[in-house]
Amino acid sequence: MPTTYRLRLSIAMLSTTECERALEAIRLQWQSPSFIQRQFCGELVALLSLQHEAAIDTGESPDWFIERIAAAIWHGIGRFTRLSFDLAPHEAPDGKLYVLDESHYRTVMQKFRLGSPTLRH
Repeated sequence: MPTTYRLRLSIAMLSTTECERALEAIRLQWQSPSFIQRQFCGELVALLSLQHEAAIDTGESPDWFIERIAAAIWHGIGRFTRLSFDLAPHEAPDGKLYVLDESHYRTVMQKFRLGSPTLRH
């Protein structure tokens, strides 16, 4: 039986179009988040915060899940942006914090062979 996890994800500095692309990537790779908050700074989404609780694929480690979601987001928006994940098993009081920076971007995108995303207009 798959383990249920609590996910909190923060994505910094996106255009409104990139914000929608990131959300679509998450929906396609996992599920639609149950909580979405956008904090604006002028025309940009300074911080996109998501929360959701659901199972991850059977046999998928939390680390692999994080990398898979990150790759989908970065590929979907067509560039690097900082991602912060807080992932915890359903009944655990605390989770594990993952902060993915540019070095993670290069490593993860190579793993998923998504190195040069095509930008959509």
